[in-house]
Amino acid sequence: MTKVEAIQKVLEDNGGIATWEIIYNEIEKYYPEAKRSKEWSAGIRGVLYREIKNNKTFKKIDDGTYSLADYDINKLVLSPKDLITTKDVLTAIRIGQSEFRKKLIVSLKKCPITGIDDIRILTASHIKPWTQSTNPERLDVRNGFLFSPTFNILFDRGLISFLNDKALLVSDSFSEKNLSKLHLRRKQIISELPIIGREEYLEYHRNKIFIHN
Repeated sequence: MTKVEAIQKVLEDNGGIATWEIIYNEIEKYYPEAKRSKEWSAGIRGVLYREIKNNKTFKKIDDGTYSLADYDINKLVLSPKDLITTKDVLTAIRIGQSEFRKKLIVSLKKCPITGIDDIRILTASHIKPWTQSTNPERLDVRNGFLFSPTFNILFDRGLISFLNDKALLVSDSFSEKNLSKLHLRRKQIISELPIIGREEYLEYHRNKIFIHN
């Protein structure tokens, strides 16, 4: 199986669409040699970008999210309409995410890691990504955390996750040096992390999004 075919299989397994993190985590199921080289992630990206440039197999949906070329982008909006454009889709997604953020702010009020409660800088982070979620999951406050910007990026990119006992998981690819600059340690208990009701979403994040190596 080629890398193109392997990426295609990963996307098919995930409903025709996936984030980079899902592709990275699952490609070895179909292409065991995928991570043998030092620059393996760049190699995967290069293959996918080439296919998109040549209008083959895949298309870019948004930053870090890709789908099969025939994927119906109407699936990504809460209230699909006929002849919707990609720009319309992204606008509709952001309107939905804004609604989700408002609900999270009312429910959670602060970042559980930093304690910051200034809503101007807090980011609503889906645990199970919008693109992989059903419509009810997209607006479910239990499918989200409020994070300060740095921790939102780390969580979205699979560099951190959490166990159900509130212990911090850190990807092996994230250095101890950078972790110490954030004043965190592996398996640290984040006591303010809201876990109840989020267990299934977190299991998805640990299995699909969190990068183990």
